[in-house]
Amino acid sequence: MTYLPGDRLSRILDFDNIHIDDEVELTHQLTKADVDAFAALIGDFNPLHVDETFARKTQFLKPVVHGMLSASFISTMIGMLLPGSGSLWTAQTIEFLNPAYVGDTLKLTARVKQKSIATRLLVLDILITNQNGQKIISGESTVKKLELQKEEKLMSNETKMVILVTGGGGGIGAAIVHKLADHGHAVVVADWRLAEAERVAAEIREKGGQALALQANVANADEVEQLFSTAAKTFGSVQAVVHCASPRNALHAFEALTWESVQQHLDVQLKGAFNCVQAALPDMVAAQAGAIVFIGSIAADGVPPVQQADYVIAKAALAALARCLAVEYGQKGIRVNVVAPGMTQTEMIAHLPDKAKMLTRMQTPLRRLAEPVDIANVVAFLLSTGARHITGETIRVNGGAGMQ
Repeated sequence: MTYLPGDRLSRILDFDNIHIDDEVELTHQLTKADVDAFAALIGDFNPLHVDETFARKTQFLKPVVHGMLSASFISTMIGMLLPGSGSLWTAQTIEFLNPAYVGDTLKLTARVKQKSIATRLLVLDILITNQNGQKIISGESTVKKLELQKEEKLMSNETKMVILVTGGGGGIGAAIVHKLADHGHAVVVADWRLAEAERVAAEIREKGGQALALQANVANADEVEQLFSTAAKTFGSVQAVVHCASPRNALHAFEALTWESVQQHLDVQLKGAFNCVQAALPDMVAAQAGAIVFIGSIAADGVPPVQQADYVIAKAALAALARCLAVEYGQKGIRVNVVAPGMTQTEMIAHLPDKAKMLTRMQTPLRRLAEPVDIANVVAFLLSTGARHITGETIRVNGGAGMQ
């Protein structure tokens, strides 16, 4: 409930809590002042309504209240009771069954007949009777329950958050951790290599930032649950997740590729994302806000690189998962996106021949390979309010090498 101007009480009903056959009642006693005010407002001074001498000469023997005056209280019932504040009356059918007179007490009843979740529309059965139970008006109202814009709760430079970064112990993950910490956010550095996670966290703390190093195998749901639990005890609920964990990407001709290698990529990248999102969702849904970024790869686009089927399969599945989550949880204020780097200067490409790196550089319009900070900058943007209307997208950071 909330008070509106003039101390008039209006119900605020959540659309999800309105059900078929819900019913409300409203009563109003008609007065001459109502008739005079209505006539002055709409300019209808028909003597049948306002002139007692004239009305006595008709079959009614006294003034008849404007039919639309009686019907106008349907608006009162819609705006004040069902569905209440924030409702828009969009259509009405009316049948005038009997006249109403000054002094009559109208009883208005509205019952929910239909409900459309997709359009947020309600169809109400309307009945107006007098003090004797005689039907005055019947009809059907269509009402739209407006959805108010929610206050933006996502990350900004002024709003500091708790962010968990998997694979945060090195390469792109470490660059992301540093960038987010530089923005003042508390960062949980998660990595299966605890020593690497602790090194990065120590660097953050030396700069005056907040960082917690934790060891976890993201493919293990129990370890991920413990990861989020420990993070919450230290900093509070995790409000954003960056999933960067990935096995080393080795080259395998398909005839030499084992399913174990494919499974390892699926376990760390896809199952790891699955576990992290499931652990993060309860608090994000409760807050009606959250942001998730998966680190994908342009290898999942177009013509894939040779001898990397295990890696490409996992990255393609990761992008599909992000789109599914974006559709399902967007209405709950949670955004899910993918950042897809091109070839980036990290240990991950140390095994590649220098000739392959040079060829990639020369085929890139910007004529250089990405640095980890280039990826980190885009991740920081996607977690900020500047990206509040971006979800389900793959942002490619490749120097123009794979234009879409």
